Parts: sequence; C-alpha cells; structure tokens
Amino acid sequence: MDAGPSPLTPPFQLVIARDRLRRPAVSCERMDDVLALCAGFPERTFAPGEVLLREGASSGTLFVLTDGAVQVRKGAVVITTVDAPGSFVGEISAMLGTPHTADVIADRPTRALVIEDAAATIAATPALAIAIGRLLARRLQAVTSYLADIRRQYADADGHLAMMDKVLGELISTRPRSLDLGSERPDVPDY
Repeated sequence: MDAGPSPLTPPFQLVIARDRLRRPAVSCERMDDVLALCAGFPERTFAPGEVLLREGASSGTLFVLTDGAVQVRKGAVVITTVDAPGSFVGEISAMLGTPHTADVIADRPTRALVIEDAAATIAATPALAIAIGRLLARRLQAVTSYLADIRRQYADADGHLAMMDKVLGELISTRPRSLDLGSERPDVPDY
C-alpha cells in the first residue's frame, strides 16, 4: 500500500522550479528574467497592510514580487517602496543567515512568489545565487558612486558632513561578521 509522498520530497512543482534554477540559460539581467527563473514556486497574495517580513524575525523565506507593491520600513521610517515585478524581498537575511533587517509590508494588493528555506534553495541553485548576487552588486555599485559624489561635494568641508565619506568608506571596505545598525548618539534614533 502506497503511503503517499515522503515529507522530505518536495512537491513536483517545486522540483520543476529548482530544475529551472539550475539551468544557466537565464541571464537575470532583467526583472522578467528573474520571474522566468522563479516560475513554478508557489504564489501568495497579500492584502494592504499585511506583513511579509518582520524586522528582527527569522523566517527563512525569500519573496519575488509579481504584482503590487511593498514598503520596506525601519521602525516608523519608510526606507523604500518596491513595486517592480521580479524584485527580491528578504534576500539580505537569506544570504547572510540573519534576522530580517526591516519590516516589509504590502502597500496595496500584492502577489509574490514564495521561496521557503531560502538559504538552502539559494545554495542548491546557482542561477538564483547569481541573480541575487547581481542585485546586491548593483546596490554596492550605487553606494560606491554615492560615496564618490559625497567625497567630491564635501572634500573641503569640516564637521559631520565631511566625515560621511570616511564612515561610508569604512562600511564598504570592512567585512564584518555582524553589524549592529544604529547610532550611539543619543539625539539620533536607532533604525
């Protein structure tokens, strides 16, 4: 008598999605490429105000936005709104194995592909790792360009603004095992 599928056997749909991720044919240069790469993972719908990821929690989940928009918030501060289909949400904690660094909340009706056990899926699927790596490299490139701009603007300045290039330069060039975000100054809130 057949006892059914093993609890360790992923659903057939997930096997197809993981197989697609192993193939290097998709370049992931465009958001549509990411959506094609991740097609087959289950999709979930979120109502406005529904939390996808909670700051400080460890869900192990990575989302790929297919429709709608989410806000990324640190405390009461909205850092950004993500609305491009194919955008990753939760990639930082998935790659670093750390708790989520911000709340991610649906800003309007939103749909996203759900990649559970994201760290293991990323480790087993080079195409997904490359796609996330490229995203993070683009962000670092933008921060580096911003740093160069700050250095040009405030090269002759004194005070706090002149220190910004030094602080950002240190953050970019160090390889911390963990990073405590926030400020030690009492007049600046932790984010």
